[in-house]
Amino acid sequence: MRKIKLQRIIIVAFAMAVIGALQSLYDHATLTSLFSSGQSDLYQFRNALLFNIISGFSGGLVAAFTLNFIDDKYRTKPYYQGLLIIMGVFTIVWVVRNVVEGAILMKSGVPFHFSFDGTDIKNIVFWMLIVLLAYFYLEMNNKFGPGKLLKIFLGKFNTPLEENRIFMFLDLKSSTSIAEKLGGIRYHLFLKALFSDVTIPILHTQGEIYQYVGDEIVLTWEMDRPENVEHCLQCFFEIQKFLEERASKYLQNFGVRPHFKAGAHCGCVIAGEIGVIKRDITYSGDVLNTTARIQGMCNELQSNFLISQSLFELHTSNKQLYKFEQKGDISLKGKATPMELMAVSRYP
Repeated sequence: MRKIKLQRIIIVAFAMAVIGALQSLYDHATLTSLFSSGQSDLYQFRNALLFNIISGFSGGLVAAFTLNFIDDKYRTKPYYQGLLIIMGVFTIVWVVRNVVEGAILMKSGVPFHFSFDGTDIKNIVFWMLIVLLAYFYLEMNNKFGPGKLLKIFLGKFNTPLEENRIFMFLDLKSSTSIAEKLGGIRYHLFLKALFSDVTIPILHTQGEIYQYVGDEIVLTWEMDRPENVEHCLQCFFEIQKFLEERASKYLQNFGVRPHFKAGAHCGCVIAGEIGVIKRDITYSGDVLNTTARIQGMCNELQSNFLISQSLFELHTSNKQLYKFEQKGDISLKGKATPMELMAVSRYP
């Protein structure tokens, strides 16, 4: 999560600096065009370019920290609250920018007084649109998952393609009894808080949230990176630890302590966009059905975390962290041949 936030700060700050430079170039082209009445004696292109780059970079840092704050504190709030915060911060930054610009002019001996004219309106509208687009991009990136939005823009999923992936099905234990105890609305609020909390360890272990299915979360990792096998195992136990640390919060607010059971498997799937309205990226293949069946065996085999033998064979590092127990060849519903499963637990 921290890595994602840092990347966001760097990207937004440098993007704003580049946009500031482009704005200076546009202003210079306008002032030197045939339709311009000429440049002011106060205007110097190099100074304007440098000031716009610095102010764009500084404003980008403020915008990025604001977006990170909104993502942390207002993730579950209505969108308009985030927009109001952005507009408020933008107004403060615009005032500070003009004060700094005035101070620079006064220091150079140029008389200065605050005014509001067409240039100010242009700058406010221009930068407000840029900031709102950044906020929109953040929301869309959250919607599709980190790194997915650029791939969608580039059309990677327009044509179905094969991918080797790890899948984990996380299922809430005793969900039926919890739902009966809490009732419909409180159960929904409980799931909303729970899924928001577990996002932190999921992102920390570089997992992608593929789907929310009722009280279940489907996670996935690319197999092209060998360390993702470790990330998959680490993810489940980080979620357990994270929820244990926040057990008192759930007991106080809902009177229950959430626990997950999970099944994980790996293999080849077909990835691609599907649909016209509410278009989405989907994965299809036997791997997903098998992973769901493995997770469904957790209660019967008295294990919180089961993985397939094929996934276990890919696990090569930190074996001293985990205890693996063979459960034998298990007949899974819908599978013609039994599959060897491994129960995974973590050493104290």
